[in-house]
Amino acid sequence: MLGSRKDKSIGARALSSVASLMLIGSIVFVIIAGFNLYVTSILATGILGLAVPSVMSGENVLDMVIGFFEAFVEGIMEAVFGIFEAFTSIFG
Repeated sequence: MLGSRKDKSIGARALSSVASLMLIGSIVFVIIAGFNLYVTSILATGILGLAVPSVMSGENVLDMVIGFFEAFVEGIMEAVFGIFEAFTSIFG
């Protein structure tokens, strides 16, 4: 999973950004309002969206854990980059 932004496909980058945002949003909702069925399903989907590609590409447990957190951070960065690119295309 280690690589530059251009090495990954658009699908992989979109999956990590959507899963990261789902995970963050559901954790914030759990902190504010508590658990329910819908939030738990979104939380599980976000975790699976980050974990499955990491597990499939990892060779050992450490690679899988590092890949999970790397996909999480890269997903957040992709979402932020997308927002900035949208603003620069509008005003640039």
